[in-house]
Amino acid sequence: EFAYWDGSESDQAAWNAVLDGFEAAYPEVKLIRQTYPSGDFRSMLDTRIAANDWPDVIRYQYQMLGKFKGEDVMLDLTPYMSQEELDGFVPGYLAGCSYQGKVVALPHHTDNMLMYYNKRMFEDAGIRIPESIDDAYSWDEVMEIARTLKEKNDLPYGAAGIWENGYGYRYLPFIYMNGGSIMNEDQTEITMDTPEVREALQFYDDMRAEDLFVNTGFTAPMVANNLFVAEQVAIDFAGSWHARTIQESMPDNWGVTYMPQKDGRTGDDMGGNSLFCYQGTKYPKAAALLVKYITSEEAMKTFCEKGNFIPVRTSLLGQIEYENFPEVMLLANEEVAKLDPKMASDETSVVFQQLNTIFSEEMDPMVINRSASVDDVIAACQERMTEVLNEQ
Repeated sequence: EFAYWDGSESDQAAWNAVLDGFEAAYPEVKLIRQTYPSGDFRSMLDTRIAANDWPDVIRYQYQMLGKFKGEDVMLDLTPYMSQEELDGFVPGYLAGCSYQGKVVALPHHTDNMLMYYNKRMFEDAGIRIPESIDDAYSWDEVMEIARTLKEKNDLPYGAAGIWENGYGYRYLPFIYMNGGSIMNEDQTEITMDTPEVREALQFYDDMRAEDLFVNTGFTAPMVANNLFVAEQVAIDFAGSWHARTIQESMPDNWGVTYMPQKDGRTGDDMGGNSLFCYQGTKYPKAAALLVKYITSEEAMKTFCEKGNFIPVRTSLLGQIEYENFPEVMLLANEEVAKLDPKMASDETSVVFQQLNTIFSEEMDPMVINRSASVDDVIAACQERMTEVLNEQ
């Protein structure tokens, strides 16, 4: 039994095409498709798990894998995969699917953040658009652009980002592209109190000091995209999946470019989902076969083309024929290879959900009204996160 969700008609078409292909290729395997509404998937699955009624194969968000890693309920897929097969995945995503030297899940697809910009405002101000990922804006350039457009267009703020609503981890790429991390290499210590982390948070605080970032808290409801389409900000760090709704709200008055860089290094959000098998399945070989098939090059290409997703196999990056927003999606494909493997490993760690909650909560005072300094945020995160880590 394969438990998953699909949130749109294109999702459904993508899943049907791939799973129909599996059944045709392996008629000896009886496949039970268990589809849930996207909003109810986790709660309904948790109910089943509590009753020890596990599906054999499960689709799950990368950042949520830690709870399953910690409970030791994921089938070790290493015996079912050759090194050549594993080497085909983008390293960062495979790192997130590994635990204690074992491959316990396989990356399936991703989506990521891009820098959306107001085309009219940028053109009127004569602001250059990066021509390649190596030419991406620096942090200083982002600040200067936000300052210029805020003043020129009399905007309340310069920029916004979708790290709201408890998704604080979407700001972590700024920390990792600066050489920082939230944990040390073996994830035994919290490393928030470092110059690299401090500099990444200082960038945010400096932006807030001039209202160049909005004052919406990391735990507050999402407003970034609404502010962008209402032309209340000139820049929006938003998802590749937001292109459709942004186009509907401000037709052809927007563009996308690469995430910023710091000293020649960039990074991006780890969106999307993986597939894993329940360790207690009665059918480990069949379950592993299904996961291998869905994440194979051919099936992944089919899924990404029909569902407008981004592949996580190196050979497919830039090779997907997108029907919708091809320029946006191919630019997003370029960003995938920049995912930091250390960030991926940290975001899929056993304690990450708790660490993300702490980070989001502690950023709020600095972001909302600047009642906390960068040092305050770092000290609080270091202390609270260390307590959580020591409890493991």
